[in-house]
Amino acid sequence: MYRLLAIDLDGTLLTPQPNKIITPRTRQALFRAAEAGITIVIATGQNLAVLRSVCGELPLQGPQIIENGAVIADLQGNIYHEKPFPTEYILPVLDTLRGLGFYRAYHTIHRVYVDKNTPRARNWYRPPVPPAIEVEDVASLYPLQCVKLVGVGEESKIRGKRPELERLFEGKLYVTQSSFDLIEFLHPSVSKGNALKVIAADLHIPPEEIVAFGDNHNDIGMLQFAGLGIAMGNAHEEVKKQADYVTASNAEEGVAQAIEALILSKII
Repeated sequence: MYRLLAIDLDGTLLTPQPNKIITPRTRQALFRAAEAGITIVIATGQNLAVLRSVCGELPLQGPQIIENGAVIADLQGNIYHEKPFPTEYILPVLDTLRGLGFYRAYHTIHRVYVDKNTPRARNWYRPPVPPAIEVEDVASLYPLQCVKLVGVGEESKIRGKRPELERLFEGKLYVTQSSFDLIEFLHPSVSKGNALKVIAADLHIPPEEIVAFGDNHNDIGMLQFAGLGIAMGNAHEEVKKQADYVTASNAEEGVAQAIEALILSKII
């Protein structure tokens, strides 16, 4: 029997833009799973404020994965594990991103700062989540402690430059893609997959009793770790290739469909 569901947020649990909601059917599937004793963990690249705003009414008890695994915390703000970004690589990453023509975001534990005129910056978060703060040059924030740095750009450019950036910072940082237009840099031991391993160990739940859902590059690690890795129908092909099962898209309530068919149907 499965005892833990690890679920990505954007592109997975939430419907597509512009609505980005958790549908009643999906909400019901999650509550039914929780009532059956299954632990639900949201695994997102978003911050705690977004998690509280979007998932505050879900049956979430205990640690959740935020900032792509740089922080493991509960909805009350209790931090279980945290891996800050290595200070010595802040300026090299920001300089590299600027050199490649990317806009940049600087994530602290509480706020997000972006270069002035960063695309979609003013629509990044919905109230009551605090908006991103535009500054002339995010490098001016150094050495303010951060949890991750982000490059913002066109989808083709992000995917095209990701292998180069992975090679450049190999062994120094974890480089991943969390959205079609975002590339992220974090502490080298950070990832959703590693965070899920930590939570599983804390809760004494073996991998074979875990189901993970995701749609993007940053979800691959947890899909590989879980006993059942499920890719969304809208996932990129590189993600689908790493999954055990492909469900419907987030526009078709793919999470709910998979929970109903593969988990709830087997609970007597």
